[in-house]
Amino acid sequence: MNAKPWFFSSTNLTQNGGILLLRILSGLLLLMNHGWDKIIAGSDKWTGLGRTGLMPFGIESFHTFFGFMAAFSESICAVLVVIGLLTRPAAALITITMLVGVNFHILLDKGSPEMALLYGIIFLSIGLLNPGKYSLDHLIFNQDR
Repeated sequence: MNAKPWFFSSTNLTQNGGILLLRILSGLLLLMNHGWDKIIAGSDKWTGLGRTGLMPFGIESFHTFFGFMAAFSESICAVLVVIGLLTRPAAALITITMLVGVNFHILLDKGSPEMALLYGIIFLSIGLLNPGKYSLDHLIFNQDR
């Protein structure tokens, strides 16, 4: 008898279900708590976001563009991760945005970098993992059909 207890075994259902749960919960939390307000706020907000995020790097231009990209990654890319479409590129954009956020918090000593760091690690992990069977990426791009 070489049977493993159920809590040590791993199946496609548990792996794909775990990835799905991670994608949905983290994507919705990012969208609702950070992204939605930023994406609907408009260009004045985006300019402020870009200026604030790029200040530690000494970048003096393209603030609106980079602010929009931060808002885009925390909203549209979060939705893409939730539905599992273009999961890896979306997770990569979110991860980059979170790294800028971590840098901002540490260098300017403004608040804790903890949430940006956690989101960054979560979305880096999602990007490194296969988006799973329960994703539009699997449905559209799966070559094993």
